[in-house]
Parts: sequence; C-alpha cells; structure tokens
Amino acid sequence: MLEVLVVIALIGLIVSVVQFNFSGKRPEDTLKTASYQFSELFESAAYYGLLNNIELGLYIDKNSYRFLGYDGTKWSEIPQQDWLAAQELPEGVTFKLVLDDLPIEEPLLFDSSVFKTKDDEFLSFDSTEQTKETEKEKLLLPQVYILSGGDITPFSLTFKFNEEVSRYDDLSELAYRVSGIYSTPLTVEGPVLDD
Repeated sequence: MLEVLVVIALIGLIVSVVQFNFSGKRPEDTLKTASYQFSELFESAAYYGLLNNIELGLYIDKNSYRFLGYDGTKWSEIPQQDWLAAQELPEGVTFKLVLDDLPIEEPLLFDSSVFKTKDDEFLSFDSTEQTKETEKEKLLLPQVYILSGGDITPFSLTFKFNEEVSRYDDLSELAYRVSGIYSTPLTVEGPVLDD
C-alpha cells in the first residue's frame, strides 16, 4: 500500500513539473486568451440582451471594445453592468473588424452630425464642455448589432500582434479570428489562419 502511494505521489510530481514547463507565456497564448475572452463576453452580452429584451451593440475602438445599449434615442453604456464596459486589449495585440466580408476602415457606420438640425444648436442651454461631451456620446455608434431576439450582425474580428511586436519576433503569421454569422455561438479559428 505504501508503494502505491509513493508511485502516485511521484506521478503527481512529474505531471506538475511537465504542466509547469508547458504553461509558460507563449505569444500565441496571449492571442488565444484575448480571442476566447472576447467570444465568451460577446455571447454573454447576447444572452443578457435576449433575457432583458434590450438592443445591444458592439463598439470597437483602436485598442478596446465595449458593449452599448440602445435606450430608444441613443446608444450609451449600460448602467450597473461593469462587465459590459470597455475592455482593453493586451499590450501588443490589435484587431481588425470585417462586416459580412466588407472591411471597416472607419469606426463609425455613418456620421451622426449629418442628422443634426439648426434647431438643436439653439435649444441647448449647456456649456460648451457639456455640449462636446454629449456630442461624443452621440458618436458612439456600434459596428455590430446584437438584437434582443438573438440575431447579430455577421462579422469577423481578427486578433493579431501589431507591427512592432511581429517585426521583432516574426509573429506575423499568428492570428485568431472570431466569427459570428447571424446568431451565437461564435466560432474561433487559429492560431494560423487560411485566407
């Protein structure tokens, strides 16, 4: 009986050493973690919108993303839901959004200043700083829509290293792509993509 316990202890020790050696910080692990974290957060947001009957949208910035809610007049951050607030990408990681096989160069789908009328300028009694803040909030228009019925805008989001990181370590081939086609669940492909 004692010999069996010693063998089990040795096997456990060997497994922990092997696991420790393989759990090092590899570059592809950073991309994999970022893409799977995005996928899980997106699916959780879609279920949240479905259960609470609210329209949500994904707003993608240069190095971050966030989920916005539509209150009937404008898109804004969802109160009391910090987990849907801005999520920063890990250092050295960037992403590229493609909507239904169409690359998006601008962060906005359309310019909301076109819809501003002359009457709006005269009706505002706020100071100039408050007006600038409200204009910035109006400009938060999501690129991907998550409807309360469970439908989503078809998209793919490719996570890769920025040029500075990939130039030094030759990581330009590594990338993970998260894709959604009309509904959840999302699919994650990687670490090397076939285009």
